[in-house]
Amino acid sequence: MLNATGLVAQIEECGASKVVLALSGGVDSMVLLELLQQARRLSNFQLQAVYINHGLSDDAQRWSEHCERACSRRDIAFFSQSIKLNNTANIEEAAREGRYQALAAFVDSASTVLMTGHHADDQLETLLLALKRGAGGTGLSGMARQRPFANGQLLRPLLRYSRQQIVGFATLHQLQWVEDSSNNDNRFDRNYIRNVISPLLTGRWPAFTDTTVRSMQHLAQQQQLLSYYTRQALTHCSKDNQLDVMALQQYVPLQQDLVIRDWLAQAQLNPSLQWLQTLKQQVISARQDATPQLVLGQFVVCRYQRTLYLEKLSYLEQLSSTAAMNCRLQWDMQTSLALPETLGTLSVHSDAAPGRLPMKRADVTVVFGQLSLPFKPAEAAQHKPLKQWFKLWQLPPWQRTTIPLLLQHNKLVTVAGFASALSTTQADCWLDWSQS
Repeated sequence: MLNATGLVAQIEECGASKVVLALSGGVDSMVLLELLQQARRLSNFQLQAVYINHGLSDDAQRWSEHCERACSRRDIAFFSQSIKLNNTANIEEAAREGRYQALAAFVDSASTVLMTGHHADDQLETLLLALKRGAGGTGLSGMARQRPFANGQLLRPLLRYSRQQIVGFATLHQLQWVEDSSNNDNRFDRNYIRNVISPLLTGRWPAFTDTTVRSMQHLAQQQQLLSYYTRQALTHCSKDNQLDVMALQQYVPLQQDLVIRDWLAQAQLNPSLQWLQTLKQQVISARQDATPQLVLGQFVVCRYQRTLYLEKLSYLEQLSSTAAMNCRLQWDMQTSLALPETLGTLSVHSDAAPGRLPMKRADVTVVFGQLSLPFKPAEAAQHKPLKQWFKLWQLPPWQRTTIPLLLQHNKLVTVAGFASALSTTQADCWLDWSQS
């Protein structure tokens, strides 16, 4: 049953002291507005209502004024914000993204919760749209009742209630709401489902919406459990932008796919099944001495030895230029030295710390990419060409030209970030390389 007491419990469960309501003027958000007004009598929290004008309807200003009047009668702070949408084939998705981007600015703390009026009928529509596009478990589990959003949380407190129940509440409390005529335009997929498909399904099976939502809740629980174990596996297999192939292959193939997907999702990447199959066949299964690469959006997955690396395409394109390789910088080691492009900064310090290398203050020349130079780290027994040390240090080939090399009297004395020819007892300062 829709009531303020249940809403207060959900707000307290979120630990929220501020509620931001996404107010469209439609029946669902007007019901939430009424419930929140009642909830304020039971609990102390700050309340704001925000109307987002997409510029898609001639009635948008009238709807905004309707929302403002409703908030004024209830002494609720009201904000109206206009957004501009780029021309796109999927105007529904563009409007949704633009709306959430605008609302995110109001969710400015961990104790702030954004509320939307999504209900059970919306869940059914979401499931059918997910089936249409061939979604996996996450998509088929529908909208979450609660999830992180911006600096706080997003809460959908009406998800368990049908539109019929919501309209019943609005009628009982004599609420006024607006109707968007574009909701009758069946050219939009969601409208077609709402106006044509859903009535057929619920007409044949009246409980279809309720049972569908229950199935989606089961899927969501299973997905949460699957995500938990996948995150554990990812922690075992990955570090920063690297994925250990040997560790990955300790898991069954289906789990491997999920780990790879979660690894890529950290860069907002969602590969197709075909791309994932290509990665496994042409990159992961390539011969041991190969360095295969596979492009995905603005990123490239590279493999070196038994490790996958996720690199930005622009970064690899930058490395292919000879600008850094031809660069020679003179440095007196008195102040910090900014390196070219995005290669970071060199600095010297009077005390040792993790990552710093022993040095002697003197004029040095900083070069890049001279892999044939002989080098002997202080703890090593003999000199070897730098390229051999890079192999021993398992540094991927595409990164080797980005490492600052410090020369004194034309002799390589320090490979920044890796090793120094000087022992700690010989040092009078310490080199640090901060990478941008």
